[in-house]
Amino acid sequence: MQTSRNQSRRAAAAAFVGTTVEFYDFYIYATAAALVLGQVFFPSENPALSTLAAFGTFAVGFIARPMAGMVLAIWVTAWVARRCCCSRCC
Repeated sequence: MQTSRNQSRRAAAAAFVGTTVEFYDFYIYATAAALVLGQVFFPSENPALSTLAAFGTFAVGFIARPMAGMVLAIWVTAWVARRCCCSRCC
């Protein structure tokens, strides 16, 4: 019983750290998109359009990460199940 409790705490801590790092990554990118990235990567006559384009790349990343996570989770689950089934590792 003690090992499952320790394992649960480690999993919760790892999930917390991963979520914190991902939030920090998005926060830094959003701040940079608002202040710098529009002018550097999307030069335009209209600065609002440049900033909007930078926020568009932010939105694509915000949508693509969960979708890629779902696709990869399905793929990895199938791969692990096939590997365990064929090699009798489970």
